[in-house]
Amino acid sequence: TWDYRQLSAPGGRVLVAGNLPYSMAKPILMRLCDAHRTIAEMALMLQREVAERVAAPPGGRIYGGLSVLVQLHWTVRLELRVPPGAFRPPPRVESAVVHLRSRGQPAVPVDDEDRFRRVVLAAFGQRRKAVANALAAGLHVPASTARERLQAAGIDGGRRAETLSLEEFARRVGLLNERKPCRPGAVTRACRASGAAPGARVGAARPGPARRPEPLPARARSRRR
Repeated sequence: TWDYRQLSAPGGRVLVAGNLPYSMAKPILMRLCDAHRTIAEMALMLQREVAERVAAPPGGRIYGGLSVLVQLHWTVRLELRVPPGAFRPPPRVESAVVHLRSRGQPAVPVDDEDRFRRVVLAAFGQRRKAVANALAAGLHVPASTARERLQAAGIDGGRRAETLSLEEFARRVGLLNERKPCRPGAVTRACRASGAAPGARVGAARPGPARRPEPLPARARSRRR
Protein backbone atom coordinates (compact mmCIF):
# COMPACT_ATOMS: atom_id res chain seq x y z
CA THR A 1 0.00 0.00 0.00
CA TRP A 2 1.26 3.46 -0.90
CA ASP A 3 2.58 5.76 1.85
CA TYR A 4 -0.08 8.48 1.99
CA ARG A 5 2.16 10.60 4.23
CA GLN A 6 3.90 11.67 1.01
CA LEU A 7 0.81 13.55 -0.16
CA SER A 8 1.11 17.31 -0.39
CA ALA A 9 -1.08 20.23 -1.40
CA PRO A 10 0.99 23.40 -1.77
CA GLY A 11 -0.95 26.29 -0.34
CA GLY A 12 -3.92 24.16 0.70
CA ARG A 13 -5.19 21.17 2.64
CA VAL A 14 -5.05 17.53 1.62
CA LEU A 15 -8.57 16.10 1.33
CA VAL A 16 -9.34 12.48 0.47
CA ALA A 17 -12.60 11.15 -0.95
CA GLY A 18 -13.14 7.67 -2.24
CA ASN A 19 -15.00 4.38 -2.33
CA LEU A 20 -12.59 1.87 -0.82
CA PRO A 21 -12.64 -1.67 -2.22
CA TYR A 22 -14.39 -3.68 0.47
CA SER A 23 -11.98 -6.62 0.34
CA MET A 24 -9.02 -4.30 1.10
CA ALA A 25 -10.75 -1.50 2.97
CA LYS A 26 -9.19 -2.00 6.42
CA PRO A 27 -5.49 -2.02 5.43
CA ILE A 28 -6.02 0.96 3.10
CA LEU A 29 -7.96 2.81 5.80
CA MET A 30 -5.20 2.24 8.37
CA ARG A 31 -2.54 3.53 5.97
CA LEU A 32 -4.66 6.61 5.29
CA CYS A 33 -5.14 7.16 9.01
CA ASP A 34 -1.38 6.91 9.56
CA ALA A 35 -1.12 10.10 7.47
CA HIS A 36 -3.00 12.15 10.08
CA ARG A 37 -0.31 14.87 9.97
CA THR A 38 -0.72 15.19 6.18
CA ILE A 39 -4.41 14.59 5.46
CA ALA A 40 -6.87 17.08 6.91
CA GLU A 41 -10.19 15.36 6.18
CA MET A 42 -11.55 12.24 4.49
CA ALA A 43 -14.93 11.15 3.17
CA LEU A 44 -14.88 7.41 2.56
CA MET A 45 -17.45 4.87 1.48
CA LEU A 46 -17.02 1.56 3.27
CA GLN A 47 -18.98 -1.59 3.91
CA ARG A 48 -21.58 -0.62 6.50
CA GLU A 49 -20.27 -2.98 9.20
CA VAL A 50 -16.74 -1.58 8.86
CA ALA A 51 -17.97 2.02 8.88
CA GLU A 52 -19.97 1.40 12.06
CA ARG A 53 -16.94 -0.18 13.76
CA VAL A 54 -14.77 2.82 12.87
CA ALA A 55 -17.28 5.22 14.43
CA ALA A 56 -18.30 3.05 17.40
CA PRO A 57 -18.02 4.45 20.97
CA PRO A 58 -16.83 2.31 23.91
CA GLY A 59 -19.24 -0.13 25.47
CA GLY A 60 -20.74 -1.80 22.41
CA ARG A 61 -20.03 -5.13 20.74
CA ILE A 62 -18.80 -3.49 17.53
CA TYR A 63 -16.27 -1.28 19.36
CA GLY A 64 -12.84 -2.80 18.79
CA GLY A 65 -9.22 -2.28 17.91
CA LEU A 66 -10.11 -0.54 14.65
CA SER A 67 -12.28 1.96 16.55
CA VAL A 68 -9.52 2.79 19.04
CA LEU A 69 -6.67 3.09 16.56
CA VAL A 70 -8.62 5.32 14.17
CA GLN A 71 -10.18 7.53 16.84
CA LEU A 72 -6.82 8.22 18.48
CA HIS A 73 -6.04 10.71 15.68
CA TRP A 74 -9.39 11.27 13.96
CA THR A 75 -12.89 12.39 14.83
CA VAL A 76 -15.30 10.07 13.07
CA ARG A 77 -18.88 10.68 12.05
CA LEU A 78 -21.16 8.27 10.25
CA GLU A 79 -22.77 10.47 7.59
CA LEU A 80 -25.19 8.24 5.68
CA ARG A 81 -26.04 4.67 4.83
CA VAL A 82 -26.16 3.61 1.20
CA PRO A 83 -28.52 0.74 0.25
CA PRO A 84 -27.49 -1.93 -2.28
CA GLY A 85 -30.05 -0.53 -4.75
CA ALA A 86 -27.89 2.58 -5.21
CA PHE A 87 -25.42 0.49 -7.26
CA ARG A 88 -25.71 -1.36 -10.55
CA PRO A 89 -25.45 -4.28 -10.19
CA PRO A 90 -26.47 -4.13 -6.51
CA PRO A 91 -23.93 -5.65 -4.10
CA ARG A 92 -24.88 -8.16 -1.42
CA VAL A 93 -23.86 -5.80 1.39
CA GLU A 94 -24.91 -2.36 2.56
CA SER A 95 -22.54 0.59 2.44
CA ALA A 96 -22.01 3.74 4.48
CA VAL A 97 -20.08 7.00 4.16
CA VAL A 98 -17.92 8.15 7.06
CA HIS A 99 -16.37 11.57 7.56
CA LEU A 100 -13.00 11.67 9.31
CA ARG A 101 -11.24 14.84 10.44
CA SER A 102 -7.68 14.87 11.72
CA ARG A 103 -7.46 15.97 15.34
CA GLY A 104 -4.05 17.60 14.91
CA GLN A 105 -3.06 16.20 18.32
CA PRO A 106 -3.89 12.71 19.66
CA ALA A 107 -7.13 12.45 21.60
CA VAL A 108 -5.06 11.26 24.59
CA PRO A 109 -1.30 11.57 25.23
CA VAL A 110 0.59 8.51 24.00
CA ASP A 111 4.36 8.32 24.35
CA ASP A 112 4.90 5.19 22.26
CA GLU A 113 2.31 4.68 19.53
CA ASP A 114 3.79 1.36 18.40
CA ARG A 115 3.34 -0.05 21.89
CA PHE A 116 -0.13 1.52 22.10
CA ARG A 117 -1.06 -0.34 18.91
CA ARG A 118 0.29 -3.65 20.23
CA VAL A 119 -1.56 -3.28 23.53
CA VAL A 120 -4.84 -2.44 21.79
CA LEU A 121 -4.57 -5.36 19.36
CA ALA A 122 -3.64 -7.72 22.20
CA ALA A 123 -6.60 -6.58 24.29
CA PHE A 124 -9.05 -7.25 21.46
CA GLY A 125 -7.26 -10.37 20.23
CA GLN A 126 -9.34 -12.52 22.60
CA ARG A 127 -12.26 -10.26 23.31
CA ARG A 128 -14.33 -12.92 25.09
CA LYS A 129 -11.70 -13.04 27.83
CA ALA A 130 -11.17 -10.59 30.66
CA VAL A 131 -8.77 -7.89 29.54
CA ALA A 132 -6.03 -9.05 31.94
CA ASN A 133 -6.05 -12.54 30.44
CA ALA A 134 -6.20 -11.21 26.87
CA LEU A 135 -3.20 -8.97 27.50
CA ALA A 136 -1.28 -11.77 29.18
CA ALA A 137 -1.76 -13.97 26.11
CA GLY A 138 -1.12 -11.24 23.56
CA LEU A 139 1.90 -9.63 25.22
CA HIS A 140 3.39 -12.82 26.71
CA VAL A 141 3.33 -11.68 30.34
CA PRO A 142 1.99 -13.61 33.35
CA ALA A 143 -1.72 -13.02 33.99
CA SER A 144 -0.95 -11.99 37.57
CA THR A 145 1.43 -9.31 36.30
CA ALA A 146 -1.17 -8.01 33.84
CA ARG A 147 -3.79 -7.81 36.61
CA GLU A 148 -1.43 -6.01 38.99
CA ARG A 149 -0.39 -3.42 36.42
CA LEU A 150 -3.94 -2.82 35.30
CA GLN A 151 -4.91 -2.28 38.94
CA ALA A 152 -2.03 0.20 39.27
CA ALA A 153 -3.59 2.10 36.34
CA GLY A 154 -6.98 2.08 38.07
CA ILE A 155 -8.47 -0.51 35.70
CA ASP A 156 -10.27 -3.67 36.78
CA GLY A 157 -8.58 -6.58 35.00
CA GLY A 158 -11.89 -8.44 34.92
CA ARG A 159 -13.44 -5.97 32.48
CA ARG A 160 -13.72 -6.66 28.76
CA ALA A 161 -11.67 -4.68 26.25
CA GLU A 162 -14.76 -3.15 24.61
CA THR A 163 -15.56 -1.28 27.84
CA LEU A 164 -12.26 0.62 27.92
CA SER A 165 -11.99 4.19 26.67
CA LEU A 166 -9.09 5.71 24.72
CA GLU A 167 -7.84 7.33 27.90
CA GLU A 168 -7.83 4.00 29.76
CA PHE A 169 -5.93 2.30 26.94
CA ALA A 170 -3.33 5.07 27.04
CA ARG A 171 -2.97 4.78 30.85
CA ARG A 172 -2.08 1.12 30.77
CA VAL A 173 0.40 1.25 27.88
CA GLY A 174 3.25 2.51 30.05
CA LEU A 175 2.61 -0.16 32.68
CA LEU A 176 2.79 -3.20 30.41
CA ASN A 177 6.08 -4.44 29.02
CA GLU A 178 6.13 -7.20 26.46
CA ARG A 179 8.21 -10.32 26.50
CA LYS A 180 9.17 -12.29 23.47
CA PRO A 181 7.34 -15.59 23.12
CA CYS A 182 9.17 -18.72 24.15
CA ARG A 183 10.88 -20.87 21.61
CA PRO A 184 10.12 -24.58 21.48
CA GLY A 185 12.62 -26.84 23.18
CA ALA A 186 13.59 -24.40 25.90
CA VAL A 187 14.46 -25.39 29.43
CA THR A 188 11.33 -24.69 31.50
CA ARG A 189 13.20 -24.23 34.77
CA ALA A 190 15.52 -21.66 33.19
CA CYS A 191 12.51 -19.86 31.71
CA ARG A 192 10.87 -19.61 35.11
CA ALA A 193 14.04 -18.35 36.73
CA SER A 194 14.42 -15.63 34.12
CA GLY A 195 10.76 -14.63 34.24
CA ALA A 196 10.31 -15.41 30.55
CA ALA A 197 7.19 -17.07 29.22
CA PRO A 198 7.14 -20.87 29.46
CA GLY A 199 9.26 -22.50 26.79
CA ALA A 200 11.39 -19.43 26.11
CA ARG A 201 15.01 -19.90 25.23
CA VAL A 202 16.73 -17.70 27.75
CA GLY A 203 20.30 -18.18 26.64
CA ALA A 204 22.61 -20.17 24.48
CA ALA A 205 23.51 -23.61 25.72
CA ARG A 206 26.93 -23.89 27.23
CA PRO A 207 29.30 -25.95 25.14
CA GLY A 208 30.32 -29.19 26.84
CA PRO A 209 33.92 -30.34 27.27
CA ALA A 210 35.67 -31.28 24.06
CA ARG A 211 35.54 -35.00 23.43
CA ARG A 212 38.84 -36.70 22.75
CA PRO A 213 38.81 -38.95 19.70
CA GLU A 214 38.71 -42.62 20.61
CA PRO A 215 41.72 -44.71 19.48
CA LEU A 216 41.18 -46.82 16.41
CA PRO A 217 41.20 -50.60 16.78
CA ALA A 218 44.54 -52.29 16.00
CA ARG A 219 43.19 -53.86 12.82
CA ALA A 220 42.00 -50.44 11.54
CA ARG A 221 45.40 -48.87 12.34
CA SER A 222 47.21 -51.51 10.36
CA ARG A 223 44.98 -50.93 7.35
CA ARG A 224 45.56 -47.18 7.45
CA ARG A 225 49.31 -47.69 7.39
